[in-house]
Amino acid sequence: MITNYFMKHISYHLHTFVKSYTMDKKPGETVCARKDFSDLPFFSPEVRDAVLKMKSEPFPTLSAVNGNIIYAAVPAQNMIYVIGPVGFQTQVNINRSIQAVDIDSNWIQSLSICDFDAFLRDILLIYNLFHEEMLTAGDIIKENCVDSLTKAQIQKNFSELIFENHENGKKHNPYDQEVREFSSIENGDIKQLEQSWAEDYTGQLGILAKDRLRSFKNVCIVVITLASRAAIRGGLSPEISFSLSDIYIMKIEESNDIATLIHIKNSAEYEYARLVQEGKEKQKGTQKIEKNPRIEECKDYIFSHLHDKIKIGDMALELQMNPNYLSDLFKKEEGISITDYIRNEKIKLAENLLIYSKYQYIEISAYLGFSSQSHLGKQFKEVTGMTLKQYRDCYGVKEFIHTGKKENAKAEA
Repeated sequence: MITNYFMKHISYHLHTFVKSYTMDKKPGETVCARKDFSDLPFFSPEVRDAVLKMKSEPFPTLSAVNGNIIYAAVPAQNMIYVIGPVGFQTQVNINRSIQAVDIDSNWIQSLSICDFDAFLRDILLIYNLFHEEMLTAGDIIKENCVDSLTKAQIQKNFSELIFENHENGKKHNPYDQEVREFSSIENGDIKQLEQSWAEDYTGQLGILAKDRLRSFKNVCIVVITLASRAAIRGGLSPEISFSLSDIYIMKIEESNDIATLIHIKNSAEYEYARLVQEGKEKQKGTQKIEKNPRIEECKDYIFSHLHDKIKIGDMALELQMNPNYLSDLFKKEEGISITDYIRNEKIKLAENLLIYSKYQYIEISAYLGFSSQSHLGKQFKEVTGMTLKQYRDCYGVKEFIHTGKKENAKAEA
């Protein structure tokens, strides 16, 4: 009964065939709800036998037919379950390659395309249901997708690089400079961060790609990633830190000159240091030795739902806490009610949208879950002392103001 269930589950999930075979390759059950789809490659006995071929120690095996038609053969409980055919959204190296006769292009167009990760999860679902020693996605990748020469090639390249750098007197920038740079972010010390940037060394940055621009982009991504972790250690909410990292890394990818990349990288580090500094200043005068993990979970929930109308009851249910207890605990730990904290965080995001976007006020209010534009305007003025229009006129990036849509005449709240 369980086999029929997971076979149907996987078939519907991946929109393809799931078949069972005995270890001596006799066919068993076949599941596929797509009546207009046939497993064309399996019409060939050579392809079928090759896909079902197990190693001496049975292990999930991936096969690529004609390079882009993928099957998985998963041994479980004296049976072999075959998932496929599917295609992947991105190129994935599969060690076992099977060449078949030409396959009709119309059939190729009907092939279900899925994420590699989703495919791996379904393989693990079958295998781990029937084995005490559970596998991970990394185990399957190591056995099926990694060239056996890769590790040896890495060691060879490493040895060559060490020798070459020694011969040419090349070395990387010292580790202690990196420690100072990221500890300044962790401590929210902007002055120390700027001093770390000004340090001069004869070493060089790592080479992370053959193309110079790509290499420097990768360096910037590494720096931003390390900065985001340093900021979390300094007390910044992980959700905020990760989201900010995503934004800066996307800007790195969009930029194609070294000067802009340096500016984005430095801006990211500066912003992380500033946010940590701001958080530490808010904590001054409190006697808390360590943060309450439930309050941090509450803040993460709030940040990830800023575009919704946040209800304390829903949050308490998510965190498996009593709403009244959560409200009292938050006020005790943070010195501010949950309602006021939510409002302040929404206003911060509204400020950012007013500065850096051309969204109309009504669009911003809807995005942040306010009941109306006037409701946002009232709350905004209570917190900032300015109307939405006054704030945008004062701080907004001019190119957004000039190119944006004409604001509603009733925008003032």
